Amino acid sequence: MHRLRASFASLSAREYRLLWSGSLLATTAFMTTFILVPIVAYEITGSYAASGIAQAGMVSQLVFGPFGGVIADRYAKKPLVLGSQIIPCAIIIVTGILIVTDEITIPLLFASTFLMGATFSLMGPARQSWVVELVPPQLLPNAVALQNMSINVAAVLGPMMASILVLSMGLNSGILYLLVAALFIVVIPLTLMIRGSGAATPKDQRKAVFTEMAAGLQYITSRPQLRSLWVFFALVVITGFALQTLIPGLLNQEFGRSEQEATVVALIWGITALPINLVLAGLVGGRLAWPLLFLSAASLAGGMWMTAAAPTYAVLLIVSGVAGGARSAVMLLNQTIMMSNTRPEYFGRVMSWVFMGFGVQGLLAPVWGAVADSIGGRETLYIVGLVLVVGTAMLLVSRARTRHIPPEVGTAAAAIDADRPPEPERAQPEPRTAPSPAVSPLFAARLAPVVLMEGQKPR
Repeated sequence: MHRLRASFASLSAREYRLLWSGSLLATTAFMTTFILVPIVAYEITGSYAASGIAQAGMVSQLVFGPFGGVIADRYAKKPLVLGSQIIPCAIIIVTGILIVTDEITIPLLFASTFLMGATFSLMGPARQSWVVELVPPQLLPNAVALQNMSINVAAVLGPMMASILVLSMGLNSGILYLLVAALFIVVIPLTLMIRGSGAATPKDQRKAVFTEMAAGLQYITSRPQLRSLWVFFALVVITGFALQTLIPGLLNQEFGRSEQEATVVALIWGITALPINLVLAGLVGGRLAWPLLFLSAASLAGGMWMTAAAPTYAVLLIVSGVAGGARSAVMLLNQTIMMSNTRPEYFGRVMSWVFMGFGVQGLLAPVWGAVADSIGGRETLYIVGLVLVVGTAMLLVSRARTRHIPPEVGTAAAAIDADRPPEPERAQPEPRTAPSPAVSPLFAARLAPVVLMEGQKPR
Protein backbone atom coordinates (compact mmCIF):
# COMPACT_ATOMS: atom_id res chain seq x y z
CA MET A 1 0.00 0.00 0.00
CA HIS A 2 2.86 2.38 0.81
CA ARG A 3 4.46 1.65 -2.56
CA LEU A 4 1.14 2.39 -4.32
CA ARG A 5 0.86 5.74 -2.52
CA ALA A 6 4.42 6.57 -3.54
CA SER A 7 3.63 5.78 -7.17
CA PHE A 8 0.75 8.30 -7.24
CA ALA A 9 2.06 10.87 -4.74
CA SER A 10 2.02 13.77 -7.22
CA LEU A 11 -1.69 13.34 -7.94
CA SER A 12 -2.43 14.75 -4.48
CA ALA A 13 -1.87 18.21 -6.03
CA ARG A 14 -5.13 19.34 -7.66
CA GLU A 15 -3.61 21.36 -10.49
CA TYR A 16 -1.21 18.60 -11.43
CA ARG A 17 -4.06 16.07 -11.28
CA LEU A 18 -6.01 18.10 -13.85
CA LEU A 19 -2.97 18.46 -16.10
CA TRP A 20 -2.23 14.74 -15.87
CA SER A 21 -5.83 13.78 -16.70
CA GLY A 22 -5.86 16.05 -19.74
CA SER A 23 -2.46 14.75 -20.81
CA LEU A 24 -3.72 11.17 -20.54
CA LEU A 25 -6.67 11.75 -22.87
CA ALA A 26 -4.75 13.93 -25.32
CA THR A 27 -1.95 11.38 -25.49
CA THR A 28 -4.53 8.64 -26.06
CA ALA A 29 -5.62 10.56 -29.15
CA PHE A 30 -2.02 11.02 -30.33
CA MET A 31 -1.03 7.41 -29.69
CA THR A 32 -4.08 6.05 -31.49
CA THR A 33 -3.40 8.12 -34.59
CA PHE A 34 0.30 7.20 -34.59
CA ILE A 35 -0.72 3.53 -34.54
CA LEU A 36 -3.23 4.05 -37.36
CA VAL A 37 -0.83 5.92 -39.68
CA PRO A 38 1.33 2.91 -40.71
CA ILE A 39 -1.79 0.73 -40.90
CA VAL A 40 -3.52 3.11 -43.32
CA ALA A 41 -0.30 3.49 -45.35
CA TYR A 42 0.10 -0.28 -45.66
CA GLU A 43 -3.57 -0.64 -46.64
CA ILE A 44 -2.99 1.81 -49.51
CA THR A 45 0.28 0.39 -50.84
CA GLY A 46 1.16 -2.98 -49.25
CA SER A 47 4.70 -1.70 -48.70
CA TYR A 48 6.92 -1.51 -45.58
CA ALA A 49 8.59 1.58 -47.04
CA ALA A 50 5.28 3.40 -47.50
CA SER A 51 4.47 2.84 -43.83
CA GLY A 52 7.80 4.43 -42.98
CA ILE A 53 7.31 7.37 -45.34
CA ALA A 54 3.91 8.16 -43.82
CA GLN A 55 5.51 8.25 -40.37
CA ALA A 56 8.41 10.36 -41.63
CA GLY A 57 6.26 13.44 -41.11
CA MET A 58 7.51 13.36 -37.52
CA VAL A 59 10.68 14.93 -38.93
CA SER A 60 8.90 18.22 -38.21
CA GLN A 61 10.10 17.83 -34.63
CA LEU A 62 13.65 18.29 -35.87
CA VAL A 63 12.61 21.61 -37.39
CA PHE A 64 10.27 22.97 -34.73
CA GLY A 65 11.45 21.13 -31.60
CA PRO A 66 14.10 23.63 -30.45
CA PHE A 67 11.70 26.55 -31.03
CA GLY A 68 9.04 24.77 -28.96
CA GLY A 69 11.40 24.56 -26.00
CA VAL A 70 12.28 28.26 -26.11
CA ILE A 71 8.60 29.20 -26.38
CA ALA A 72 7.71 26.91 -23.46
CA ASP A 73 10.36 28.52 -21.23
CA ARG A 74 9.41 32.07 -22.29
CA TYR A 75 5.63 32.23 -22.19
CA ALA A 76 2.72 31.24 -19.96
CA LYS A 77 2.10 27.51 -20.28
CA LYS A 78 -1.69 27.31 -20.26
CA PRO A 79 -2.32 29.03 -23.63
CA LEU A 80 0.44 26.94 -25.22
CA VAL A 81 -1.05 23.67 -23.97
CA LEU A 82 -4.55 24.69 -25.06
CA GLY A 83 -3.36 25.65 -28.54
CA SER A 84 -1.48 22.38 -28.92
CA GLN A 85 -4.73 20.53 -28.11
CA ILE A 86 -7.05 22.44 -30.43
CA ILE A 87 -4.84 22.24 -33.53
CA PRO A 88 -4.30 18.43 -33.43
CA CYS A 89 -8.04 17.95 -32.96
CA ALA A 90 -8.66 19.75 -36.25
CA ILE A 91 -5.90 17.78 -38.01
CA ILE A 92 -7.31 14.44 -36.84
CA ILE A 93 -10.83 15.37 -38.01
CA VAL A 94 -9.62 16.36 -41.49
CA THR A 95 -7.51 13.19 -41.83
CA GLY A 96 -10.46 11.03 -40.79
CA ILE A 97 -12.70 12.65 -43.40
CA LEU A 98 -10.07 12.06 -46.11
CA ILE A 99 -9.86 8.36 -45.18
CA VAL A 100 -13.63 7.89 -45.08
CA THR A 101 -14.03 9.50 -48.50
CA ASP A 102 -11.14 7.46 -49.99
CA GLU A 103 -9.22 10.64 -50.78
CA ILE A 104 -6.27 9.82 -48.52
CA THR A 105 -2.82 9.38 -50.07
CA ILE A 106 0.68 8.81 -48.74
CA PRO A 107 1.63 12.51 -49.23
CA LEU A 108 -1.49 13.57 -47.30
CA LEU A 109 -0.68 11.10 -44.50
CA PHE A 110 2.84 12.53 -44.42
CA ALA A 111 1.40 16.06 -44.18
CA SER A 112 -0.90 14.98 -41.33
CA THR A 113 1.95 13.51 -39.28
CA PHE A 114 4.14 16.51 -40.12
CA LEU A 115 1.59 18.92 -38.64
CA MET A 116 0.96 16.65 -35.64
CA GLY A 117 4.69 16.47 -34.98
CA ALA A 118 4.94 20.25 -35.14
CA THR A 119 2.22 20.72 -32.52
CA PHE A 120 3.72 17.96 -30.37
CA SER A 121 7.00 19.92 -30.46
CA LEU A 122 5.23 22.63 -28.50
CA MET A 123 2.87 20.55 -26.36
CA GLY A 124 5.53 18.23 -24.88
CA PRO A 125 7.93 20.91 -23.57
CA ALA A 126 5.06 23.18 -22.43
CA ARG A 127 3.48 20.40 -20.35
CA GLN A 128 6.73 19.24 -18.81
CA SER A 129 7.89 22.76 -17.94
CA TRP A 130 4.47 23.45 -16.39
CA VAL A 131 4.80 20.39 -14.16
CA VAL A 132 7.69 21.93 -12.23
CA GLU A 133 5.36 24.74 -11.06
CA LEU A 134 2.56 22.40 -9.95
CA VAL A 135 4.42 20.05 -7.55
CA PRO A 136 7.16 20.50 -4.91
CA PRO A 137 10.74 19.58 -5.95
CA GLN A 138 10.70 16.33 -3.94
CA LEU A 139 7.76 15.09 -6.01
CA LEU A 140 9.14 16.19 -9.36
CA PRO A 141 10.67 12.81 -10.36
CA ASN A 142 7.37 11.12 -9.53
CA ALA A 143 5.41 13.78 -11.45
CA VAL A 144 7.62 13.38 -14.53
CA ALA A 145 7.32 9.59 -14.24
CA LEU A 146 3.52 9.85 -14.05
CA GLN A 147 3.53 12.09 -17.12
CA ASN A 148 5.42 9.36 -18.94
CA MET A 149 3.14 6.72 -17.46
CA SER A 150 0.17 8.57 -18.98
CA ILE A 151 1.72 7.80 -22.37
CA ASN A 152 1.68 4.11 -21.54
CA VAL A 153 -1.84 4.19 -20.12
CA ALA A 154 -2.81 5.89 -23.37
CA ALA A 155 -1.02 3.08 -25.20
CA VAL A 156 -3.56 0.74 -23.57
CA LEU A 157 -6.68 2.86 -24.03
CA GLY A 158 -6.03 3.85 -27.64
CA PRO A 159 -5.31 0.39 -29.10
CA MET A 160 -8.03 -1.14 -26.92
CA MET A 161 -10.60 1.18 -28.41
CA ALA A 162 -9.21 0.69 -31.91
CA SER A 163 -9.00 -3.10 -31.72
CA ILE A 164 -12.54 -3.48 -30.30
CA LEU A 165 -14.07 -1.21 -32.91
CA VAL A 166 -12.07 -2.66 -35.82
CA LEU A 167 -12.39 -6.36 -34.98
CA SER A 168 -15.88 -6.49 -33.49
CA MET A 169 -17.70 -3.74 -35.39
CA GLY A 170 -15.70 -3.58 -38.59
CA LEU A 171 -15.16 0.19 -38.41
CA ASN A 172 -12.51 1.50 -40.76
CA SER A 173 -9.59 3.70 -39.83
CA GLY A 174 -11.33 6.91 -40.92
CA ILE A 175 -14.18 6.45 -38.43
CA LEU A 176 -11.59 5.73 -35.73
CA TYR A 177 -9.89 9.05 -36.48
CA LEU A 178 -13.18 10.90 -36.01
CA LEU A 179 -13.88 9.08 -32.72
CA VAL A 180 -10.40 9.93 -31.47
CA ALA A 181 -11.01 13.62 -32.15
CA ALA A 182 -13.99 13.48 -29.76
CA LEU A 183 -11.58 12.96 -26.83
CA PHE A 184 -10.61 16.63 -27.03
CA ILE A 185 -14.15 17.57 -25.96
CA VAL A 186 -13.03 16.46 -22.48
CA VAL A 187 -9.35 17.43 -22.71
CA ILE A 188 -9.84 21.14 -23.37
CA PRO A 189 -12.21 21.81 -20.40
CA LEU A 190 -9.82 19.95 -18.06
CA THR A 191 -7.00 22.27 -19.09
CA LEU A 192 -9.20 25.35 -18.65
CA MET A 193 -9.94 24.28 -15.05
CA ILE A 194 -6.27 24.54 -14.01
CA ARG A 195 -5.75 27.66 -11.89
CA GLY A 196 -3.03 29.94 -13.15
CA SER A 197 -1.29 29.93 -16.49
CA GLY A 198 2.27 29.11 -15.49
CA ALA A 199 5.15 31.53 -15.10
CA ALA A 200 6.47 33.49 -18.08
CA THR A 201 9.96 34.91 -18.37
CA PRO A 202 9.86 38.73 -17.95
CA LYS A 203 10.42 40.55 -21.24
CA ASP A 204 13.53 42.32 -19.98
CA GLN A 205 15.13 38.93 -19.23
CA ARG A 206 14.46 37.39 -22.63
CA LYS A 207 17.27 36.99 -25.09
CA ALA A 208 17.25 36.32 -28.81
CA VAL A 209 15.43 33.10 -29.73
CA PHE A 210 18.50 31.44 -31.21
CA THR A 211 20.60 32.51 -28.21
CA GLU A 212 18.21 30.82 -25.79
CA MET A 213 17.93 27.80 -28.06
CA ALA A 214 21.71 27.42 -28.13
CA ALA A 215 21.82 27.86 -24.34
CA GLY A 216 19.51 24.86 -23.95
CA LEU A 217 21.70 22.71 -26.18
CA GLN A 218 24.85 23.91 -24.42
CA TYR A 219 23.27 23.07 -21.05
CA ILE A 220 22.81 19.46 -22.16
CA THR A 221 26.12 18.98 -23.94
CA SER A 222 28.19 20.50 -21.12
CA ARG A 223 26.87 17.94 -18.60
CA PRO A 224 28.16 14.43 -19.36
CA GLN A 225 25.25 12.55 -17.81
CA LEU A 226 22.60 14.61 -19.58
CA ARG A 227 24.51 14.37 -22.83
CA SER A 228 24.72 10.59 -22.79
CA LEU A 229 21.06 10.21 -21.75
CA TRP A 230 19.98 12.60 -24.50
CA VAL A 231 21.73 10.58 -27.19
CA PHE A 232 20.47 7.31 -25.71
CA PHE A 233 16.85 8.52 -25.66
CA ALA A 234 17.08 9.29 -29.37
CA LEU A 235 18.49 5.81 -29.97
CA VAL A 236 15.65 4.18 -28.01
CA VAL A 237 13.05 6.11 -30.01
CA ILE A 238 14.73 5.24 -33.32
CA THR A 239 14.92 1.54 -32.53
CA GLY A 240 11.86 1.13 -30.31
CA PHE A 241 9.48 2.75 -32.77
CA ALA A 242 10.88 0.70 -35.64
CA LEU A 243 8.56 -1.95 -34.24
CA GLN A 244 5.58 0.28 -34.96
CA THR A 245 6.75 0.75 -38.54
CA LEU A 246 7.39 -2.93 -39.22
CA ILE A 247 4.56 -4.71 -37.39
CA PRO A 248 1.76 -4.17 -40.00
CA GLY A 249 3.89 -5.63 -42.79
CA LEU A 250 5.27 -8.37 -40.55
CA LEU A 251 1.76 -9.53 -39.70
CA ASN A 252 0.69 -9.55 -43.33
CA GLN A 253 3.76 -11.06 -44.97
CA GLU A 254 5.01 -13.47 -42.31
CA PHE A 255 1.78 -14.61 -40.64
CA GLY A 256 -0.92 -13.98 -43.24
CA ARG A 257 -2.87 -11.71 -40.88
CA SER A 258 -4.57 -8.39 -41.56
CA GLU A 259 -2.39 -5.33 -41.04
CA GLN A 260 -5.20 -3.88 -38.89
CA GLU A 261 -4.35 -6.49 -36.27
CA ALA A 262 -1.37 -4.29 -35.45
CA THR A 263 -3.85 -2.62 -33.07
CA VAL A 264 -3.97 -5.91 -31.12
CA VAL A 265 -0.18 -6.02 -30.86
CA ALA A 266 -0.16 -2.39 -29.72
CA LEU A 267 -2.79 -3.24 -27.11
CA ILE A 268 -0.50 -5.97 -25.73
CA TRP A 269 2.36 -3.46 -25.60
CA GLY A 270 0.25 -1.13 -23.52
CA ILE A 271 -1.16 -3.80 -21.19
CA THR A 272 2.37 -5.00 -20.44
CA ALA A 273 3.66 -1.48 -19.95
CA LEU A 274 1.00 -0.37 -17.49
CA PRO A 275 1.96 -2.45 -14.41
CA ILE A 276 5.66 -1.94 -15.14
CA ASN A 277 5.21 1.82 -15.19
CA LEU A 278 3.09 1.70 -12.05
CA VAL A 279 5.96 0.09 -10.16
CA LEU A 280 8.65 2.29 -11.71
CA ALA A 281 6.81 5.50 -10.81
CA GLY A 282 7.55 4.78 -7.15
CA LEU A 283 11.21 3.91 -7.76
CA VAL A 284 12.49 6.60 -10.12
CA GLY A 285 13.57 8.90 -7.32
CA GLY A 286 15.82 6.26 -5.73
CA ARG A 287 19.16 4.65 -6.40
CA LEU A 288 17.68 1.89 -8.55
CA ALA A 289 16.83 4.20 -11.46
CA TRP A 290 20.08 3.67 -13.37
CA PRO A 291 20.28 -0.14 -12.93
CA LEU A 292 16.64 -0.42 -13.97
CA LEU A 293 17.36 1.67 -17.07
CA PHE A 294 20.05 -0.77 -18.23
CA LEU A 295 17.90 -3.78 -17.42
CA SER A 296 14.98 -2.33 -19.39
CA ALA A 297 17.18 -1.53 -22.40
CA ALA A 298 18.51 -5.10 -22.47
CA SER A 299 14.94 -6.41 -22.22
CA LEU A 300 13.86 -4.21 -25.14
CA ALA A 301 16.59 -5.64 -27.38
CA GLY A 302 15.67 -9.16 -26.28
CA GLY A 303 11.99 -8.48 -26.95
CA MET A 304 12.79 -7.34 -30.48
CA TRP A 305 14.75 -10.49 -31.19
CA MET A 306 12.00 -12.69 -29.74
CA THR A 307 9.44 -10.87 -31.91
CA ALA A 308 11.63 -11.43 -34.96
CA ALA A 309 12.02 -15.14 -34.14
CA ALA A 310 8.33 -15.82 -33.31
CA PRO A 311 7.28 -18.96 -35.26
CA THR A 312 3.52 -18.38 -35.01
CA TYR A 313 1.07 -15.54 -34.56
CA ALA A 314 0.18 -16.72 -31.04
CA VAL A 315 3.84 -16.68 -30.00
CA LEU A 316 4.23 -13.24 -31.56
CA LEU A 317 1.42 -11.89 -29.39
CA ILE A 318 3.03 -13.33 -26.27
CA VAL A 319 6.61 -12.15 -26.82
CA SER A 320 5.64 -8.74 -28.22
CA GLY A 321 4.63 -7.78 -24.70
CA VAL A 322 8.28 -7.99 -23.64
CA ALA A 323 9.32 -5.43 -26.24
CA GLY A 324 6.37 -3.14 -25.57
CA GLY A 325 6.76 -3.14 -21.80
CA ALA A 326 10.52 -2.67 -21.97
CA ARG A 327 10.26 0.17 -24.48
CA SER A 328 7.96 2.17 -22.22
CA ALA A 329 10.15 1.44 -19.19
CA VAL A 330 13.32 2.67 -20.91
CA MET A 331 11.66 5.89 -22.05
CA LEU A 332 10.14 6.56 -18.63
CA LEU A 333 13.39 5.96 -16.76
CA ASN A 334 15.58 7.84 -19.23
CA GLN A 335 13.38 10.94 -19.32
CA THR A 336 12.82 10.98 -15.56
CA ILE A 337 16.54 10.77 -14.78
CA MET A 338 17.17 13.61 -17.23
CA MET A 339 14.49 15.86 -15.77
CA SER A 340 15.59 15.10 -12.22
CA ASN A 341 19.05 16.39 -13.13
CA THR A 342 17.88 19.51 -14.98
CA ARG A 343 17.38 22.94 -13.43
CA PRO A 344 13.76 24.18 -13.76
CA GLU A 345 14.61 27.20 -15.93
CA TYR A 346 15.87 24.83 -18.63
CA PHE A 347 12.99 22.33 -18.53
CA GLY A 348 11.26 23.42 -21.73
CA ARG A 349 14.43 23.64 -23.80
CA VAL A 350 15.85 20.36 -22.53
CA MET A 351 12.58 18.58 -23.26
CA SER A 352 12.46 20.07 -26.75
CA TRP A 353 15.91 18.70 -27.56
CA VAL A 354 14.92 15.35 -26.05
CA PHE A 355 11.73 15.14 -28.11
CA MET A 356 13.77 15.74 -31.25
CA GLY A 357 14.50 12.02 -31.02
CA PHE A 358 11.03 11.51 -32.49
CA GLY A 359 12.07 13.68 -35.42
CA VAL A 360 15.14 11.55 -36.00
CA GLN A 361 12.87 8.50 -35.87
CA GLY A 362 10.79 10.12 -38.60
CA LEU A 363 13.88 10.35 -40.77
CA LEU A 364 14.84 6.72 -40.22
CA ALA A 365 11.37 5.15 -40.40
CA PRO A 366 11.50 5.01 -44.23
CA VAL A 367 15.00 3.53 -43.96
CA TRP A 368 13.78 0.67 -41.77
CA GLY A 369 10.90 0.16 -44.18
CA ALA A 370 13.18 0.07 -47.22
CA VAL A 371 15.54 -2.38 -45.49
CA ALA A 372 12.57 -4.62 -44.60
CA ASP A 373 11.34 -4.54 -48.21
CA SER A 374 14.82 -5.61 -49.27
CA ILE A 375 15.82 -8.29 -46.74
CA GLY A 376 12.60 -9.00 -44.79
CA GLY A 377 10.89 -7.76 -41.65
CA ARG A 378 12.35 -10.39 -39.33
CA GLU A 379 15.93 -9.74 -40.43
CA THR A 380 15.46 -5.99 -40.02
CA LEU A 381 14.28 -6.45 -36.42
CA TYR A 382 17.43 -8.44 -35.64
CA ILE A 383 19.52 -5.51 -36.91
CA VAL A 384 17.47 -2.99 -34.91
CA GLY A 385 18.01 -5.00 -31.71
CA LEU A 386 21.75 -5.18 -32.32
CA VAL A 387 21.95 -1.39 -32.76
CA LEU A 388 20.22 -0.95 -29.39
CA VAL A 389 22.61 -3.37 -27.66
CA VAL A 390 25.62 -1.41 -28.91
CA GLY A 391 24.08 1.86 -27.74
CA THR A 392 23.28 0.42 -24.30
CA ALA A 393 26.88 -0.74 -23.89
CA MET A 394 28.11 2.76 -24.72
CA LEU A 395 25.76 4.30 -22.14
CA LEU A 396 27.01 1.81 -19.55
CA VAL A 397 30.60 2.92 -20.16
CA SER A 398 29.57 6.58 -19.92
CA ARG A 399 27.75 5.98 -16.64
CA ALA A 400 30.78 4.24 -15.15
CA ARG A 401 32.88 7.30 -15.96
CA THR A 402 30.44 9.93 -14.64
CA ARG A 403 28.74 8.32 -11.66
CA HIS A 404 30.99 10.22 -9.23
CA ILE A 405 29.60 13.61 -10.40
CA PRO A 406 27.23 14.99 -7.71
CA PRO A 407 23.75 16.31 -8.67
CA GLU A 408 23.68 19.94 -9.74
CA VAL A 409 22.41 22.39 -7.13
CA GLY A 410 18.84 23.45 -7.87
CA THR A 411 17.78 20.16 -9.46
CA ALA A 412 15.27 17.68 -8.09
CA ALA A 413 18.04 15.10 -7.75
CA ALA A 414 19.95 17.44 -5.44
CA ALA A 415 16.80 18.08 -3.37
CA ILE A 416 16.19 14.36 -3.01
CA ASP A 417 19.78 13.76 -1.94
CA ALA A 418 19.46 16.52 0.66
CA ASP A 419 16.33 14.88 2.10
CA ARG A 420 18.00 11.49 2.48
CA PRO A 421 19.19 10.77 6.02
CA PRO A 422 22.97 10.85 6.21
CA GLU A 423 24.73 7.52 6.24
CA PRO A 424 26.08 6.61 9.68
CA GLU A 425 29.72 7.47 10.01
CA ARG A 426 32.12 4.63 10.46
CA ALA A 427 34.04 4.53 13.67
CA GLN A 428 37.45 6.10 13.24
CA PRO A 429 40.42 4.02 14.34
CA GLU A 430 42.09 5.02 17.55
CA PRO A 431 45.42 6.84 17.18
CA ARG A 432 48.21 4.37 16.96
CA THR A 433 50.58 4.50 19.89
CA ALA A 434 53.40 2.41 21.06
CA PRO A 435 52.16 -0.90 22.50
CA SER A 436 51.66 -0.92 26.21
CA PRO A 437 53.95 -3.20 28.17
CA ALA A 438 50.81 -4.71 29.63
CA VAL A 439 49.80 -6.09 26.23
CA SER A 440 50.80 -9.69 25.87
CA PRO A 441 52.95 -10.71 22.87
CA LEU A 442 50.29 -13.25 21.82
CA PHE A 443 47.54 -10.57 21.70
CA ALA A 444 49.82 -8.22 19.77
CA ALA A 445 50.52 -10.94 17.22
CA ARG A 446 46.80 -11.47 16.67
CA LEU A 447 46.13 -7.73 16.38
CA ALA A 448 48.93 -6.94 13.93
CA PRO A 449 47.23 -8.20 10.72
CA VAL A 450 44.05 -6.26 11.60
CA VAL A 451 45.97 -3.03 12.14
CA LEU A 452 47.89 -3.50 8.90
CA MET A 453 44.66 -4.04 6.94
CA GLU A 454 42.83 -1.13 8.53
CA GLY A 455 44.36 1.39 6.16
CA GLN A 456 43.09 -0.61 3.19
CA LYS A 457 39.42 -0.47 4.16
CA PRO A 458 37.23 1.85 2.07
CA ARG A 459 36.04 4.92 3.92
